[in-house]
Formats: sequence, C-alpha cells, structure tokens
Amino acid sequence: MDNQNKKQSTNVTFAESKLHRLSHAICGADIGIWEFTPHTQECYFSPKLKKLIGLPIDHPLTLNELRERTSHTYQHHFNIFDSENLTLGTQCNFDFKIKIAETERWFELRSEVFLNEENQCAITGSLTDRTQEKEALTALSLAIEARDNALDAGDIGNWQAELNSENEWIWSWDNRANKMFALQPEDIGNIDRWIQHLHPDDKEPAIDAIQHCLVTGEIYNEQYRSVLPDGEVIYVHARAKIGRDDQNRICRIDGVCVNQTPFFNIQAKLQEANDQAEARVKARTLELQQAKERAEQANQTKSSFLSMMSHELRTPMNAVLGSLDLLSLSKQTPESRDLIETATTSAKNLIFILNDILDINKIEAGKMQLEQRDFSITEVIDNVVQIYYPLANGKRIKLDVTEDPTIPKYLEGDAVKVRQIIFNLLGNALKFTSTTTEKQGEVQLNINIVEHNSIIYKVAFSIVDNGIGIEKETQKKLFTPFIQAQRSTTREYGGTGLGLAICGNLAQLMGGEIALTSCPNEGSTFKVELPFWRSKQHTDEPIYQLEGTKIALLNIDETHNTQELIIQHLESEGARIEVLESEKQLSSAKEYDTLLILVSSHQHFAQLKNIQHKLSDSSHLLVATCRNEISTLRKILPQTAILPLHPMTRLQLINSIHRSMDNELCLDLDDLDDLDDLDDLDDLGELDLEQLSIEEATQPLPDKAGILVVEDNPLNQKLILKQLSTLGYSCDLAHDGLDGIEHWKSADYKLVLTDCHMPNLDGYDMTKKIRELEEESGKEATPIVAVTGAAMTGDAEHCLSTGMNDFVSKPLILKDLKKIVEKWYVND
Repeated sequence: MDNQNKKQSTNVTFAESKLHRLSHAICGADIGIWEFTPHTQECYFSPKLKKLIGLPIDHPLTLNELRERTSHTYQHHFNIFDSENLTLGTQCNFDFKIKIAETERWFELRSEVFLNEENQCAITGSLTDRTQEKEALTALSLAIEARDNALDAGDIGNWQAELNSENEWIWSWDNRANKMFALQPEDIGNIDRWIQHLHPDDKEPAIDAIQHCLVTGEIYNEQYRSVLPDGEVIYVHARAKIGRDDQNRICRIDGVCVNQTPFFNIQAKLQEANDQAEARVKARTLELQQAKERAEQANQTKSSFLSMMSHELRTPMNAVLGSLDLLSLSKQTPESRDLIETATTSAKNLIFILNDILDINKIEAGKMQLEQRDFSITEVIDNVVQIYYPLANGKRIKLDVTEDPTIPKYLEGDAVKVRQIIFNLLGNALKFTSTTTEKQGEVQLNINIVEHNSIIYKVAFSIVDNGIGIEKETQKKLFTPFIQAQRSTTREYGGTGLGLAICGNLAQLMGGEIALTSCPNEGSTFKVELPFWRSKQHTDEPIYQLEGTKIALLNIDETHNTQELIIQHLESEGARIEVLESEKQLSSAKEYDTLLILVSSHQHFAQLKNIQHKLSDSSHLLVATCRNEISTLRKILPQTAILPLHPMTRLQLINSIHRSMDNELCLDLDDLDDLDDLDDLDDLGELDLEQLSIEEATQPLPDKAGILVVEDNPLNQKLILKQLSTLGYSCDLAHDGLDGIEHWKSADYKLVLTDCHMPNLDGYDMTKKIRELEEESGKEATPIVAVTGAAMTGDAEHCLSTGMNDFVSKPLILKDLKKIVEKWYVND
C-alpha cells in the first residue's frame, strides 16, 4: 500500500512538473491563457494575458472588461460567450484590436467549450498578439494592390515560366499581356500562340534571346515587334530575370512586357518633324549667312563711311580750330577774344560729338580694345576733378570727392577707358545739377574698394547728385545710344545721348557693371564697379610716399569727417600724425616736418596770422581751407602753402605735403582765374604761347628749314604753313603723294608731315614708296608723321605698318604740332 501511494505521489509530482514546464513554454511563446464558466461567471486570465493587453498581473480582469477594452467595431464577437446554447467542443476564434498606450494592437482569441470538474460547460482558450502579422499582411496587400495599379496604369503585362518535374517550361501571363497581343482568354500560357504573332523579322531573335537567358541566367532585355490579327504592328519591350532553386539551378523566369508603340509613333513623328526642321534650319542658316555677309558688308561700309566722315569733318575743323588757335595769339579786343573763345568751345564740342559717334561705332562693331597697363586711380581722379572743378564752381555746385585710402597706388587696367567713364558720368551729373535759391546743387564722387584678393581688386565709383533725376521708365533704356531722359533734354542741356551708352558698354567690356538709382527732382546715383588686376610690377612691397614723415595737425573749425579722411590718407602713405588739441601745443611744431592747419571760415584767418608769427619757422606750414576762401587767405598769408578743400583729392593732399616740406607754394586752379581755357594749363612749361603773338612771329626769325608738308586741302595747307612759320620753321609744300615723292627726291628733308587721304597717291602708298627708295639707295630714313583726320580703330597701327614713324590726329593745334615736330625734327 505504501508503495502504491508512493507511486501515485511520484506520478502527481511528475504531472505537476510537466504542467509547470508546459506553463513556462506557453508563457515563453507569448501566449495568454484564459478560462470562463458561464454558469458561475467565474473568470481566469493568466499573468501573461494581462501583460499582453497592458494590465498589471494583479488586476482583477473580467470578460466584460476585456470586451469593453476592445475596439467598438469588434466587441460583438464576445456575444457568443453569453449564449446558453454552447455545446461541448464548440470552438470560437476571432481577431480584435485593443488600444494600448495610444497604440492599437491586434490580438487573436481562440477558445473551445469543455466540461470542468463540476461537470459544467466552461470555455478555455488562448490570446496571442498578431500585430506584426497583421501589419505585414496589410503592407503586402497594399504592395500587391500598388503593383497591380502601376501595371494597369502603365499597361504593363506580367509573364512568367516555371520548370516542372519533367524538366519542361510551363508558361503563363496575365490578362494585360494577353490583351496586349490580342490573344484569346484560352491562349494564356500557350507559348506557340505568342510565337505565331511575332513579326517575321523579329521571331528568331526574340526566341533565341529567351533561350539564351534560360541557359545562362542573364537578364532578358529585348525589343521586338508583334503583328496583331487586324494587321496592326506593335512595338514591345520585354525584360525578365531568372530565379534559382536551393541548389542554384535555374527554375523560373519572371518578366514584364510594355507596349511602346505610342512612343515609336511619337518618335517617328519627331523624326519627321526633325527632318523638316533641319531642312528649314539649313534654309534659314543659308539666309542668315547671306544676311550676316550683307550685315558685315554694311558694317564695313559704315565703318569706312565713318572713317571718311571723320577725315572730312576733321579736315575743315582742323582749319577752324587751328586758325582760332593762331588768332588767339594775336592782339584782340576783349569782345573779339570772347568771340574767339566761343567759337573755339563750339568747335571742340563738335569734335567731342564726333568722337562719341566713332566710339559707339567701335563698340558696336566689336573693335574696341582694352589696354592692360599699370596706372594710378588716384591720378585719374585728380585729373578729372581738376578739369571739372571750374565748371562746378561756375555753376555754384558743391563738388566733393571721397577716396578709399586703401586703394593701391598702382593697379593694372585701361586707364583711358576708366577716365572716359568717370569723365562722362561726372560731366552728366554737373550738367543736370544746378544751384537755385531753394536748393544748393551738390555732386559727390566716391571711390572705394568693394572686395579684393591676391589677384583682383573690385573698385566702385559712385557719382551722386541732387539734380533733375530720371523717370523710372526712362532708366530702363538710358544706356541705349541716342537716348536722353526727355526730348527737351537735348535742347536744354545739349549732348547726343551717347555718353551713357558708351559708359555702359565700356564697363561691360572691362568685366564690370553700371547701376542707376534715381528719382525725378531728387537726383541720381550712378555706380560703376570695375575689376582690376593687382599690379605685377609693384607687388614686392607697398609704396609709401610719406614714409617717416612727421606731421602735426591742428583743426580749428573744419569738420571731423574731413580731418579723419586726411589722417587716413596720410597714414596710408606712411606718415606719422599727431593731432594737436590747441594752439598751446604749437611750441612743439618745430619737431615735425609739416604743420597742417585745417580752417574752413575766413573768420579764423586772423588767428592763422597770429599762429604764423608765433612759429619760429613757418616755411613748413600748410593751411587747408575751402576753395572759395583761398583768394582771401592768399592776401593774408601770401607766402604760405595752401591745400584746397571741397573738393580735395588724395593726390592734391600728398603733393601739397611734399611742396610744404620743400618750401614751395602750391599752384592750384583757384590761383589761375586769369586762365580762361583749361587747355592753357597744358601749355605751362611747354610753350609760352601767351608771350608769342602773330605780330612777333612775322619778325625775322632764324627759321629751321628741311620740313616737307604733303597736303591736298588748300585751307589746311595755308594753316599748317602758318603754324610752322609761327614756330620758326620753313617748309616746302607738296599737293599729293606723287608730288611728295618728287619733292623728297629733290632735297634732303629732316621731317615729312603728310595727310593720309589724298588724290592720285595717298600718304600710305607715298610712305611705302619712299621707304623702298631709301632701301634701294641706302639712304638714311626720313621721319614721316601722319597728320590726318581719320580716327577709327587701327588707323594709327596702319600708319606705322606702312613705314610712318608717328601719328597725330586733326584738328591740330599749335602746341600739339610743336610737340610732334620737336620729337622728330632732326637737328644738325
């Protein structure tokens, strides 16, 4: 009995152990267990089940609560457990969703009716999480639907084949592919029916390509044609990929086919259109080529016409300006001199207009060339300002200049073009600005560096005025040739409307840009940004013009901005500046190379006089004052160097410091009020024309002989003979090139001055013949200088290429003739 009990106990222990292991296995498989007895309404839910639905394991869960936690859509599934007709073995399985931590999860509930220990019907079952399976199935369903939609939208057929156990290929394709080849429903999978519809020319290549793919496993990619029952030919593009079994043997092929007939039809139409277009293009190209040749011929004709027009206009203008130039040297009444100056100004304006027309023609013809050389922006600015200040002063316009002290002394670029742009823009600003009782006219020229690196500097030139301004609509076309702001502008202000067009084209040619902002009756701002190369000849070290110079600066009543600008300019040139706070510090002024005093009002000139008396040495005193105060200051301090302000250029400042240190008086435009024409400034130190008169020239002079003049125009003959006589030269006259050669043969001339365009034989061919004769005879070459009215691009080069030594353009005034003759006249 004990052994039997012991055996039973062992069996129970074994059963309990087995049950425990089974419970662990179920729990490890994430399966929840539950049981429900409808008669007693008793429920049991395993800890794993509670954990799966997000409840603590000690939560007293009931079947009704589980139903309430279920999404409303699925709660009706639980109604089966309320039925009293449940029979033994009845199974109930369904899926439902429960929201756990804001996330809906899928569960599968499985159950079966059984008899418990009390012989009552009870329900037991399991609960498993099916969220991942549901999401995978949903994604798969969407993918299949998306694939089918895409294939339907693209009219793409799907086809495949599998290798059966008898090593035969079993083919199949979908309805889209069947419809594409116009086959019957019963033809699906019948490969022979597909082959029958292949185009005769494509049948063998298409079949061979499939066989090759099935043998080698390579990608199938083939285009072929198919003939439909109604005779229509379609173009099909098919692609497929091989599949392999677990032993890496080819066992299937899956592919698609696309009906590309619409694309081939479009391609054919495009090819036809392309052929037609090419034919039209060829015809149009021929027309354009002919038009281009006509345009080039017309442009060449225009250039030749302008060149000849230039010569024909400059020839009489040469006589006019030259005669006026000579006439101005004779004794005249004030009224006569005024008329001479008026005529001279008008003649020069006509030359400027002619130059503008020639410039715009060169730009449009693409013949405008840039010259890259080292130049000083500071010198260009000073030159332009010095020329325009008298005009600004005459119109009572306040002209001011601000230069960036960091601009290098030398940059590489085309100085002539830069000067032309600034000259035009500043001239326009002064032309269209005026001072009235209501408004002070102002023009500001600003120059600053926009950006720079080790290779290039980009410099901005801004010209700001408060003149008449420009309408917005007009601004859009203002850089077009012959356009001015208003029709009345030309009548009121003069000009051709070419200046801005030239500026815009020159800026673009130099790689820069020009911008305009303007408002009517408020003024305009023209900003030109130009790139310049860093100087290659001055890269070793900076050039300091005032290195080591000690300067004391005392500001009596000038603005702080002016003082700071002067200091920046001087320090950028290497000078050491000490700003004096008052006169009391002047006792130490002798320790400096220059004492610079800034004073703007004549009310402080008496104070300046006292300062001069207190200085033990006033020879190095430099006073900076407004230009309109200079004449007053000069009377008070006649021996003191003066620096003019407003405008003041950087070059003026540096030169004034040098003159002060050298104890020289500064010569400025304000000191030259008695010179009515700015051209007279160029004559200083070159030719004292003021001291030379026609009457004096008629007195017996020791003439220098040996000049041959070759000129066909009687007026120009008369003029140049008079000019040479005035300069003390006697000459012979030839009327054309042939006559010039005969004269040259008969005498040994020291210089030949010749026109270029003459009848019988022009100056070019005459020069070539003379050079040939010189070479044959071994004779020393005679200097030959062209004096012509031509001014087109290449004229100077052409003169030099024919053997001439130099080139001077008409109109030729006395000082220009003097320079060229002195340069080439051979003295014994």
